[in-house]
Amino acid sequence: MNKRLLSIKLDIAGKPYEMDIDPRNEEIYRLAAREINNRMAKAQQSRVDGFSIQDYLAIVAVDLMIANIHLERRNDIGDEDIKRLSALSERLSLHLER
Repeated sequence: MNKRLLSIKLDIAGKPYEMDIDPRNEEIYRLAAREINNRMAKAQQSRVDGFSIQDYLAIVAVDLMIANIHLERRNDIGDEDIKRLSALSERLSLHLER
């Protein structure tokens, strides 16, 4: 099955990037580019002497990965948690069957 791709251009840190994407994901790509640019602007407000665009992009990348890791950890349910939830579900079922 050959999917049709959409060719878009995203401006990130003042540089245009062309990419071919699934049309259903266009909004996500554009929101991502906007968020990167917003975070770049915020990082550049600190005006660190000797920092290049690449340095600011690295700071933004670390900041975004930290946010991503926090989300993954918050949404990650471990095996022990699942066991506890299953046990609780069984107890509730037994109680409701009385």
